[in-house]
Amino acid sequence: MVHAFMALFPLVLGVSGTLKVSMVGLGWWAAGLQAGARRRVYRKPLAPGQLRSEAWAAVRVLVFDAVLVAAFRVVYQSRLAPFSVGATVATFAFLFVGFEVWFYATHRLLHTRALYRFHAQHHVAQVTNPLTSLSFSLVERVVLLAGNFGLVILALEVMPVTQAGVMLYILANYVLNVVGHGNTEWLPERFVSTWLGRQVLTPTFHAMHHARHQGHYGLYTTVLDRWLGTAFDDYPQVHARARAGEGLERVGERLRPQAPVAVLAPTA
Repeated sequence: MVHAFMALFPLVLGVSGTLKVSMVGLGWWAAGLQAGARRRVYRKPLAPGQLRSEAWAAVRVLVFDAVLVAAFRVVYQSRLAPFSVGATVATFAFLFVGFEVWFYATHRLLHTRALYRFHAQHHVAQVTNPLTSLSFSLVERVVLLAGNFGLVILALEVMPVTQAGVMLYILANYVLNVVGHGNTEWLPERFVSTWLGRQVLTPTFHAMHHARHQGHYGLYTTVLDRWLGTAFDDYPQVHARARAGEGLERVGERLRPQAPVAVLAPTA
């Protein structure tokens, strides 16, 4: 088993590291486009030393992830099911929904006074950038990977789990993490008023979490934040400002939520 790990680790580090760094690079490229620069959620410079701190954290995360992923594959690879479309879709859905719940719960715990020191590295970024998606303490990374690996282990006990489903979920996680930390709003203003837009987490939604430090704890969706009262009332207005090229100038800035439209009763 040790020999298998030693043979697999360099491959995992090379593949996963290249994929993650490429995603971050694409995020920076997109943010630098004219459309990206215009749609900043927070039009404020990054903090002094922020990128250096995030870069060192990212290097640690890349190596740490590769160690745990390689070890996990050595132990559990043989238990994965053969490919099928149904099992792959079910695997992806189980991991996506399960990790959203895990992330919301642990994220709220990490914002408590007792545990915040383990989350502080991620909040070096009051204004986010694509590299923020890899900026974590190793303790927090253990928490995140425990959720991912734990869900796979649980799924193996109750359903067929395919490698394609796991890999598809990991790819979605990488992409959505980079986009969510990009501080650039790509989705149109009207999107957040649609049914789908009320469920899906946008870059604006997560940028507000980093700027305000509380609220908006979800990773992929807004559902738990809305259900549990941790969504900000002015989110649609902040989103609209970003899309209009009028992103917020201060991290603590709050906008007046739009008043509900009164419906007049018909007269007799």
